[in-house]
Amino acid sequence: MNDFKFGSALLSVVLVGLLTAGIGCGKDGGKKGGGAIDDANAPQAVTDVDEIVFVGVSLNETDTQSVTILNVGVGDLRITGIQLVEETRDDPGGEEFAKGDNWVNSAVLAQDEELRISVKYTPTDESPDSGYLLLTTNDPQYADGLRVGLQTPSLAPSIFSRENVIFQRVPPVDESTRDKFWQLTEVQNTGQSPLEISNIIVSPQGSDFKVTYPASTDPDADPETDGDTFPTTLAAGESFAVRVYFNPLNDQPSSAELIFFSNDPVSAEYVVNLLGNSGAPCLQLSQEGEINFGEGGIGFANNKTIIAKNCSPTSDLTITEISVCTLDGGDCDATDAIFQLREDSLPGELPDGAAVIGPQDTASFVLTYTPEDLSRSEGELTVRSDDPAKATLVVPVVGKGTDNTCPQAVAEAKLSDSTRWQTELNTIPLKTVNFRGTNSIDPDGTIERYEWNIVQKPTNSTARMNPSGTVAEPDLFLDLAGQYVIELKVFDDKGTESCGDQAIITIRATPDEDIHIQLVWDTPTDPDQNDTVGTDLDLHFLHPNGNWNTQPFDVFWANPEPTWTTTPGLGNPSLDIDDTDGAGPENVNMNDPEAGLTYAVGVYYYADNGFGPSYATVRIYIRGEQQFEYRDMYMPSAQTFWYVATIGWPSAQIFADNRVQNGFPNRP
Repeated sequence: MNDFKFGSALLSVVLVGLLTAGIGCGKDGGKKGGGAIDDANAPQAVTDVDEIVFVGVSLNETDTQSVTILNVGVGDLRITGIQLVEETRDDPGGEEFAKGDNWVNSAVLAQDEELRISVKYTPTDESPDSGYLLLTTNDPQYADGLRVGLQTPSLAPSIFSRENVIFQRVPPVDESTRDKFWQLTEVQNTGQSPLEISNIIVSPQGSDFKVTYPASTDPDADPETDGDTFPTTLAAGESFAVRVYFNPLNDQPSSAELIFFSNDPVSAEYVVNLLGNSGAPCLQLSQEGEINFGEGGIGFANNKTIIAKNCSPTSDLTITEISVCTLDGGDCDATDAIFQLREDSLPGELPDGAAVIGPQDTASFVLTYTPEDLSRSEGELTVRSDDPAKATLVVPVVGKGTDNTCPQAVAEAKLSDSTRWQTELNTIPLKTVNFRGTNSIDPDGTIERYEWNIVQKPTNSTARMNPSGTVAEPDLFLDLAGQYVIELKVFDDKGTESCGDQAIITIRATPDEDIHIQLVWDTPTDPDQNDTVGTDLDLHFLHPNGNWNTQPFDVFWANPEPTWTTTPGLGNPSLDIDDTDGAGPENVNMNDPEAGLTYAVGVYYYADNGFGPSYATVRIYIRGEQQFEYRDMYMPSAQTFWYVATIGWPSAQIFADNRVQNGFPNRP
């Protein structure tokens, strides 16, 4: 006997329904009349499923599924035979069902006792198979036996690769930089039978793109070892890498298609979009393959924050629709309360207008899942935008109800030099914030896992949770001025995600100096701009009496805290960060500038460390408000200088200059 037990609530429902209505749960099992029971001491057989449904597995692999038989009657249930019948054993696959390891041919079940048996399915061809279990018992309802169906999926190959390969910015190539800019994409057979690939082409011929085929999917593999031929057969689950090169002749947007020809019955011609120097809007959702709520508490609104990013470096992204619906019998019902959007969380003027997201900026919205019962629910999230590659993006949404009480997330934060825990913090940049989620509660269990997500952060910020977003008490360094929004989700010992009100921390980092200057940069060929190897750009802030790169009147890495004045009431500048290996930031701050002077701002490309051109962005804040921004100035090589702007004081007028030259100017 198996000691698996139905939940008490489910058992009560089954007993009440069966004993009052006299209805059995087997499928097509020779049930007679209305199922009425004349003998008060009769046994009654029910099963937890009407049909055993096997999942898709690859050829010659095995899936095992179980069925539980329960006696909800009064007398002993005598099972005198369990027969495994395969209706498709004469097809080319032959016999593909088999008895499981815990199989028995007979048993006696007392009242409320149960038996759990398993069946194995090992497909040897692509055709679906069917059959049934025939249980012979002394239950008077099933004189001809109780049947439990066996259902299997059809097996087919399925090609999958990411939809787009996007090169954000690549400078025009020459012979020294040709084939330097590449990305790997992976092609996989996600089906259950062999995928036959007959051809792979880049269309049109003569585009800025080409492909080669690495021997492995290792991103560190030497491109010199790549081949020109691709695998023609992929077994189920197998994959191979494709290296896509982008060699533009100019800085204009470029596109092509990478087309795979195969025996995939759904996508015989599978297309991957190749986009380079894309000036077009670019939509990227934090979850695009599937939004899975996991198990959610019945009757509770389970929240998920979805982040929409404009991955274009130059163009605004306009979102015209964000909607969700619940699938019911093939139809998608937007009025169903199971999946909904929190309208107060929608960005911009949505749902009636549009939301505009600037280059490299993000916006977020909240999707809710409110299960009504223990069943699995499915829906679709639709986002429409002016991204030409994802004009209509449809993302599957799934969730399953649970009667387990969901935990409640409690998020708190404080500055590292404070003892006051809060949910809203106002501070200055370059501070460290401590977080804690240890006051989260689970009424009927324990908190087993934490998930901190940065929902919003300033553009170009590289801030991330330290040491990770999965610990109870992480830290966050506020590298840039702006707003940070952090969300905490917790999961209990049964895997149920927190529900109810969101646990949100909002942090506003506002410079408190009279002048705050910020430099960040992006180097397209640096694969990880957060590691310890990268490009080195330097921020310079010059007094009118000084010369660039000369102490004491130029503030830069070698002169971070000069003394420009000792006059009471006047201040001196400082460089707070010198980043030598990545994307910045570098910040210069100054309080109480001297009246009647005009200060200058510049950027010098100190060292490229082999990574080539970079794109610099400078923002200037006056008394906490951003008054100037110039994004993505092209810095072609080391020893390039960008004369950014001048700042007059006390007028606080900023005049853009934007001259780029080799080496430092002689004078401002």
